Amino acid sequence: MVEFHRDEKNGVEIPKLGGKYTVLPIEYKRGSPKEEDWDRAQLCAQALCLEDMLCCEVKEGYLFYGETRRRSAVVFDSELRQKTENMTEEMHKYYRQKYTPKVKRTKACNACSLRNICLPVICGALTASQYIEETLRDEL
Repeated sequence: MVEFHRDEKNGVEIPKLGGKYTVLPIEYKRGSPKEEDWDRAQLCAQALCLEDMLCCEVKEGYLFYGETRRRSAVVFDSELRQKTENMTEEMHKYYRQKYTPKVKRTKACNACSLRNICLPVICGALTASQYIEETLRDEL
């Protein structure tokens, strides 16, 4: 979700809303905060997209966790931005190489919102490309 807070002094012009606003991305998660930077990096990637789309700087956002029912602030500092950009570059490299990294299933998979459509689970021993080819062949 994205919140727009009216800020005529420091905000960015949002024509459809009339006036200037600061942009605040918020990501809702079912579970609880994690030690790893996965959630913060996802939110930072969303902020980078908003910056590109709205020609503004997004300094912070929030993660809302269902278990704690609280928002936690995430500051998009240079370290988090660099980590997020590095992950994005790695994903683009894999895409160009037509390579899908092997998934390491963990207990976190049980709480994932995509667990019912997770390709590594659906595919079994097949690679993603083998699964897709087999599925398309069955459809024809």
